[in-house]
Amino acid sequence: MKRVAIILLGMGVLGVSVGAQAQAVVPNNCPYQSHRLSLACLIPDVTATGRSPNLGTFDTTIAQVLGQLPLAAPVSGFVLGFDKATGQFVPLNENLGSVLTERGNTVGKYKVFVGFTAQRFVFHAIDGQRLSDLPSVAAITASSTSSSTSIFAANTVSLGANLNQYTGIVAFGLTDKIDLSLTVPFERVSLSGGYTNYTNALVSGTSAVVTPGAPATNFVAGSASGFGDILLNMKGTVYNGEKSKLAMGLETRLPTGNEYNFLGTGSWGVKPYIVFSRLGRVTPHVNVGYQWNDFTNLYINKCYFAQTCTANSSAIPTLQLPHSIDYSFGADFGIIPKLTVVGDFVGQHYFDDPSVTAPVTAGGNVPGLPNCANTNTGPCSAAGMLQFTQSLTVLVKNTSINQDNVAVGLKVNPIGKLIISANALIRLDNGGLRPDRFAPLVGISYRF
Repeated sequence: MKRVAIILLGMGVLGVSVGAQAQAVVPNNCPYQSHRLSLACLIPDVTATGRSPNLGTFDTTIAQVLGQLPLAAPVSGFVLGFDKATGQFVPLNENLGSVLTERGNTVGKYKVFVGFTAQRFVFHAIDGQRLSDLPSVAAITASSTSSSTSIFAANTVSLGANLNQYTGIVAFGLTDKIDLSLTVPFERVSLSGGYTNYTNALVSGTSAVVTPGAPATNFVAGSASGFGDILLNMKGTVYNGEKSKLAMGLETRLPTGNEYNFLGTGSWGVKPYIVFSRLGRVTPHVNVGYQWNDFTNLYINKCYFAQTCTANSSAIPTLQLPHSIDYSFGADFGIIPKLTVVGDFVGQHYFDDPSVTAPVTAGGNVPGLPNCANTNTGPCSAAGMLQFTQSLTVLVKNTSINQDNVAVGLKVNPIGKLIISANALIRLDNGGLRPDRFAPLVGISYRF
């Protein structure tokens, strides 16, 4: 039913956009011709932005979120410390460890750590703009018209995006100083889109025709479930002091999730990182890493929308998912041996990231659409054209952004080596696709 709804709504959008011009045939809005029934086509179809960079990069933003969600770290709450009096390593039970960040120590030679977490993200805004109220004016080129004819669609877009993530983690102590870990996420992604206040304008040379669309709200929703991108991680302690620990690691992301249904990024990723921590009842720690990403089908080169690509290929030109510096610091506080309070600052700095701007007037900002503010000649003389060009629209521009959060959590050791975790990730800024308030996490882990 979801697939049928997407097709029907896509047909509805196309029919409205050319309803007054029967001879014009608007091309397929989704750039992924062989994946028409996927979630990656929902927003381009519903918002009529599949042939325009305006909101067409929303898929890229979702891919970034999936690729760099803060995940629970394979940190054992039971570690060994060196006892000078006996000259032996003994268990330290002052602190149960962190939740989202690494520590410099390892799980121990031939020890096995297993964990399971569940997180929920309900996204409400993108770059500070409410998803439920995104004004959009996009250019749509009709395949049967001449090169001097363009169709522009104006509407108010309402989007929704939710993500439930269930993660399994296994870490194995290869030696006393080297850990290998595997993280396997299972995702359920829900996406919705709709529009109101639809109007279109067909501009041909010096003439234009502006036609209001149907007043009814058009809305469609879909979801997908499946395994996401698998993470492989190797971490080694390079300085193993009595209390202070320094470790280096390499995390590799495999593009195993279906990117067209937003279950994965569609991109290989590699992140070298460094960790410092100091054991004790209070355990401060610092993590810094550089996330490198490969090309992904969910990040389409702007030349595709401008029809200026020069590559001799029928494939959609793609770009690398934006790289980032990942950083976190905080401390774990052992209240009693079986209870630890965790506090962290967790963030990413993205380079050259496609970001949604605040609304601006469409005339002069949407390529090909004239600015009728100071003239009434040519297409601007058409009835309703001035009002159309004064419609507000968000734009997508590349810039560097930060996504910073505070994480507050608890870890409890009810019995044996079983640990139960709870954590809340609270956003501090508006960069990227963000929850309105906080993202909860619950988890359970055991070390054998």
